[in-house]
Amino acid sequence: MSEPVFRAAEEGDVPDLRRIAAAAWTPIYGHWRELMGEDLYARQYPGDRLQSKADQVESQFRRHPEWVFVVELDGKVVGFCTYVLKDGGVGEIGNNAIDPEYQGRGLGSAMHRECLHRMSEAGMKYAKVGTGLDDSHAPARRAYEAVGFEQVLAHVEYFMKL
Repeated sequence: MSEPVFRAAEEGDVPDLRRIAAAAWTPIYGHWRELMGEDLYARQYPGDRLQSKADQVESQFRRHPEWVFVVELDGKVVGFCTYVLKDGGVGEIGNNAIDPEYQGRGLGSAMHRECLHRMSEAGMKYAKVGTGLDDSHAPARRAYEAVGFEQVLAHVEYFMKL
């Protein structure tokens, strides 16, 4: 495998950003649907969740293209990372993903290290990332922990049928 290239996202990358977002979040939303049941899932997350996720990623690119970069492997876009630089000195990794066909090769950790480098270069003193505690987010947690993130706060959501 050649070395990944990290570069600023460009307009021509938008279809790849959308495709990768939908592919990467497919198992997550499938798992949530299974855990929640069809009725609750449809009420909590109406519409096409994969379309919504792709829209979020594209929207971040449209608002702040300087905070979106892609991962290329042999000239092909195989991942992306969005982030935010906040005035308080805490950078936050947002939506990010590696194409499922390329996962398990260390690209996610390399992408996160690149993002942390960009944050540090911009003067951030801390970095933050949020992810789910369910099984479908386990690969993301492993990638974050591999670059040094530690869980500080936990978040739990409760539901009940009335």
